[in-house]
This record gives sequence, structure tokens and C-alpha cells, in this order.
Amino acid sequence: MSPLERWSLHVAAWLTAATGFLDGGLRWFGQRMGEFGPEPSPWLGTAQHLHVLVAPLLVFTLGVLVRGHLWARLRGGPAGRRTGLALAGLIAPMVLSGYAVQVAVEPAWRTAFSWAHGISAGLFLAAYGGHVLRPLLVPRAAPGARQLGADS
Repeated sequence: MSPLERWSLHVAAWLTAATGFLDGGLRWFGQRMGEFGPEPSPWLGTAQHLHVLVAPLLVFTLGVLVRGHLWARLRGGPAGRRTGLALAGLIAPMVLSGYAVQVAVEPAWRTAFSWAHGISAGLFLAAYGGHVLRPLLVPRAAPGARQLGADS
């Protein structure tokens, strides 16, 4: 993965996550009392629009990385990391449920897709954080080096 691809993915992922948290937070916890009862936050529309505008950047960078990074790792054999495989499995549910939320007309379907999107995006973000932070926290053994306890 090139530095430009890595940087683009990180920026797109964190911008999408930040706008998604903002949208979700305002939607669930941002109500205020108006003249006739609870009203949504006046910033909810802006947060939703920002998320919908930023998310395609993430979808594009994920597409680039599936082609260049994921397929190369899958062809290389079973030595892949579990967080990468989890990320690969979560891309489709996260993206498809995000689009479905935008086009669903029935409130029940919209709610179901919203929950599916929130859960899959949360799991994706957790796996992404683990995938990015693990190399910094757990150094890999050098090729050919004997791991402690491997043959004992």
C-alpha cells in the first residue's frame, strides 16, 4: 500500500467516522424542547449532509485498497491478519446499509437499515482501529525468526 493510499484511507475513515458519530449523537441525544415538545437538533441536517458527502470518499478508498491491498494479501496465503479479514467482511454490510437508509421509504425498513448501518459501521471502526494500531503495539517477528514457545 502506497503512502498516498494509506493517508487517503485514514483521512476518509476518520472523517466518515466523525461525521457519523456527530449525526448519530445529534439524532439520538440532540433533541431539545421546543414550543410544541421535543424537536430535533437544528444541526442534525448539517451533520447528516456532511456524513453523506464524506462517506463516498471512504467507499472509493476502500475500493482502491480492495484491489491493491486485500487481493494481494489473500493471494499470498493464510498469513493474513484477522482484523483485515473482519474489515473485508464488514465493508459490504456497512456500505449497502448506508445506501439503503437513504432510499428506504417505510419507517420500519429505515429503522432496520439504520441499526444495521450503525452496528456494522461500529464493528468496522473497531476492527479498523485494531488493524491500524496492532503493528504499533505488537511488533512482528523477523522472517525466519523462531517465536518463543513455538516448538517447545
